[in-house]
Amino acid sequence: MSNNHLAFVFPAFASDYTDHPGQNMHGFKDRFSELLLHAAESVDPVLCDFSFSGKTFLDAELPTQILTYIYSCAASSVLRDKGIAPKMNAGYSMGIYAALYDAGAISFETGLNLLSTAYLSLHNSLNNKNFGMGALIGLDAWDIQHLIDQTSLGIEITNQNASHSFVVSGLSEDIKKLLALAREEGALHARDLAVSVPYHSTYLRDGAMDFASQISQTEIGIPKTPIISLIDQISLTTPEIIRREIFRNLFQPLNWFRTMQVMIEHHISQCYECGPSRGLSKNAKFVTGIRFSPLPSMLP
Repeated sequence: MSNNHLAFVFPAFASDYTDHPGQNMHGFKDRFSELLLHAAESVDPVLCDFSFSGKTFLDAELPTQILTYIYSCAASSVLRDKGIAPKMNAGYSMGIYAALYDAGAISFETGLNLLSTAYLSLHNSLNNKNFGMGALIGLDAWDIQHLIDQTSLGIEITNQNASHSFVVSGLSEDIKKLLALAREEGALHARDLAVSVPYHSTYLRDGAMDFASQISQTEIGIPKTPIISLIDQISLTTPEIIRREIFRNLFQPLNWFRTMQVMIEHHISQCYECGPSRGLSKNAKFVTGIRFSPLPSMLP
C-alpha cells in the first residue's frame, strides 16, 4: 500500500561503502547479491569481486555507478516486498535509472544498459579533454556566476542542492580555479567531486544525442509510481516523457532544492534514500518540512 507522505529518492553514485544504510535491513544482503550476479553476467564479470569490506571500485566511475544502481534497486525492492511503497520517486542525476526500475517503467537489465550506454556515449564525446565537477557551499548562484564570468571560466552551474549549495561542471583546470576563488570569496566548502564527465552541462549535448540514437528502441513502460523530474519538476508519466527526460538529464541543469520543495507541496514529509550513502539526506537538512529517515531494520 502506498504511503501518501513518503517518497523514495535514488542517488547518483556512492562516495564510500562504510556504514552503508542497507546493512541492517532484513533481506537486503540476499537481494543485493542476487542483482549483483545478474549484473556481472550481463555487464562485467569483475563486478563479482565486489564486497563491502574489500574492493570497492570507487576509483572507477562506471563500476561505481553500476554498483550504486544495483544497491538502490535492491534497497527499494526489499522495502516494497515489506509493503512499504512511496507516493512518488525522484532520481538524483544518474539515480534516475533506479527510480525508473523501482516504478516499473524499465527492467533491471534495461537500467544497466541505459546507465552503461549513457556513460560511454558521454565519455567518448569529450575528445580526450579533461573535465570535472565541483561542489560549493556558502555562496549564492549570483556569486558563483560572477566568479565564472569575471575570469571567463568554462564552467556551468549544473545543480542546486539548497539555497547556498551548488554543483558546477566544466573544464577540469577551470574547476580547480573556481574552487580556489570560491574559498577566497568565503565559501564554507569547496570540493572537487573527482569525476571526469561534466554531467548536466552543455558540453555533453553531442554525447546525449549519440545516447538518444542508441536507446531509441529501448522498451520503456508506464511507471506505476509517479517520478518527478529534477529539471523542471514535472511528473514523468509516459514512455515518451521518460525517453525525453533521460536524454535531457545528461546535458541540462538540475535543481534538487526545487524538487524537494515540490515534494513538500505534494504533501511528502518523509523520504527513504535508497542507496549506499547518505548524501541526499545531508542535503535535506537545509529544507524545512521534509525528513529523511534511515532505511528501516525490518523483521521477516
